[in-house]
Amino acid sequence: MISARHLARREELLYTVSQAEALTGIPSTTLRAWERRYGIIAPRRTEGGYRLYDAAQIAMLREMAARVRGGMRPAQAAASLADYRPPEPARAAPLDAGTPDLVAAAASLDPAALRETIDAAFGAAPFEEVVTRWLLPQLRLLGEAWESGRLTVAQEHFASEGLMAVVAAAFRNASGESRGPTVLVGLPAGARHQLALLAFATCLRRLGPNVLYLGADLPTEDWVTTARGQRARAVVLGVYSPADAAAATLVVDAMAESSVTVWVGGTSGALVRGATSLPDDIPDAARQLNRSLLTGRA
Repeated sequence: MISARHLARREELLYTVSQAEALTGIPSTTLRAWERRYGIIAPRRTEGGYRLYDAAQIAMLREMAARVRGGMRPAQAAASLADYRPPEPARAAPLDAGTPDLVAAAASLDPAALRETIDAAFGAAPFEEVVTRWLLPQLRLLGEAWESGRLTVAQEHFASEGLMAVVAAAFRNASGESRGPTVLVGLPAGARHQLALLAFATCLRRLGPNVLYLGADLPTEDWVTTARGQRARAVVLGVYSPADAAAATLVVDAMAESSVTVWVGGTSGALVRGATSLPDDIPDAARQLNRSLLTGRA
């Protein structure tokens, strides 16, 4: 049974060194040097010894970087942070499709504005609720803004990369209790739109299955060999265009002689023959697949 303490820990986002570098603009070598020389933060460590930074530590590093840019020497900046307390994360009230406004943050190309927008949304409610009530509506609004010319490709990519960093952190943080059957999640060959699929993988992992997220553009033969090598019970493919559907059908055909069930989700999932379609609602799709795993139907 998962304790309340474990559930609370799952809601906290932790960031790797590379993600901390992207979020703060501080090179990873400098992050390690500041930790070693000045002790302003003490990141957690995984069992393998890798550093993990929480939101307060990210805020502390940003503040130190700002003071160094303002003219302080690193040692002075570190000393001046003795009484610094990172601000409490902003919270959206209420959380809905337009609050906080991701399109406006994308248009600004301002990392601080984007960061505040995403932090406000993901700090307002549990991950599953944020996905349903804010992330998916915002992704639709982002796509519409790009199609209408209100956002450039650069602005859309800017927002998507910021979201990917946060969802990837949530996926990693959900790994501690994954002892259930193995499920492979990813995109077929040629497919690249992975943000919604990674959110699904995170929701499923939080329910207990051992979810291996394989990312974008995975060749058909790799799906087969990975499923066999990992003894996967199920494969989930994101399908967002007719071309994705054609590539996903090749995976389904290649899996036909195995005991691995193939599930599909996304706007073009219904075009894939021989696979089981998941609901459009991401947390509901994760719950449905998990039920099937628990009852032996997947």
